Amino acid sequence: MKQLDLDFVRQQFPVFKTELGQKIGFLDNAGGSYVAGAVIDRLTDFYTNYKVQPYGANPLSNKAGEAMDLGRRTMAELLNVSADLVTLGASSTQCFNTLSIACTPLVSKDSEVIVSEQDHESNIGGWERLCQQQGAMLKIWPVDPESGELALADLEKLLTDKTAVVAVTHSSNIIGTINPIREIAGLVHRIGAKLIVDGVSYAPHCWPDLDSLGADAYVFSTYKTYGTHMGVMVVREDFLELLAPQCHFFNIPYLNKRLDSAGPDHAAIAALAGIGDYFSALHDHHFAGSENLPLHQKARVVAKLMNRHENELCNLLLENLSELPVRILGRKNIEKREANIALASSVVASKKLADGLVNYDIAAKNGHFYAYRLLQAMGVEDLNDGVLRISLSHYNTREEVERCVAGLREMLG
Repeated sequence: MKQLDLDFVRQQFPVFKTELGQKIGFLDNAGGSYVAGAVIDRLTDFYTNYKVQPYGANPLSNKAGEAMDLGRRTMAELLNVSADLVTLGASSTQCFNTLSIACTPLVSKDSEVIVSEQDHESNIGGWERLCQQQGAMLKIWPVDPESGELALADLEKLLTDKTAVVAVTHSSNIIGTINPIREIAGLVHRIGAKLIVDGVSYAPHCWPDLDSLGADAYVFSTYKTYGTHMGVMVVREDFLELLAPQCHFFNIPYLNKRLDSAGPDHAAIAALAGIGDYFSALHDHHFAGSENLPLHQKARVVAKLMNRHENELCNLLLENLSELPVRILGRKNIEKREANIALASSVVASKKLADGLVNYDIAAKNGHFYAYRLLQAMGVEDLNDGVLRISLSHYNTREEVERCVAGLREMLG
């Protein structure tokens, strides 16, 4: 079975040529990944050579527009969707907020919206505010307080003919469990509702295959997938046609502008093409002879190599954590979970653990990570201190994980 060439991977990230990049084991990837060199190159090119208002006749403006179009088109190709269905925002939170406001025609005082207790607040708060504004009922899909997981049977009990929208995360940014989105979509669509999926935590670990999921809207962050700080939202056309436009009235005819409430940074859009460059470079290095595959297929193939490497590191981490006096939130093995581990100690504060790992040249963080309601449901008492989260990426090494474990072992006795 082909293995990820870690040396080649790390050569694609300029940070590993810096003093701190070589010294620190960066295990805070769920908060934002390192940026691929190809992305930095395109960002620098835009700012250096044609940072002007795009889409004009002059050569500078023309190049700027072409670069932005390529960035949007590349993201669409990576996801195997039409570029018309891709909305780019300043963040995933902004995308969710915009989408919830756009759903006003679908949500009334006779409607119900279901959100999961497992979600990041960005996919809860906007829907809660919409229900308050419209007089609709907000229903909470509860988690199991011990495991933090969601049960399909509980969702089925909540669904009625009044349900307009169901919002759920593809995977939890705390417990790491990967939810069965296709099965959830089947239940939601059976009663005529729309499914909104937060892919922010999932996409860095396994590139989303939107063809198979059945989501009506899917959102993730490119700053967690080796790119610039942006949110990407794909809304299916039949759903988009039902929504209230959030753009200038003269942009309503353009599908990809209907939910564009504020134009994101032009250079950041152009730099998205670098994510495609990165996936292509990894694919062509590992799979010589199949360079002509469509970009979305390259991304999915490469993502499997990335995921396998991450899972090996995560297994090593979980095996060692099982020997320490900590509570691991979520599954104790890698089955149906991502390489994103949250833990808590009853005797050492999470902040003290995160700060202490600095002495071992390990970067990790503590807190509630905007999954406030999930941690509350799971009985975490000090939500400001929260949990210690160790999140891996495909460029991490075994030595970094071992160093992290050694630090935790020392601090926890």
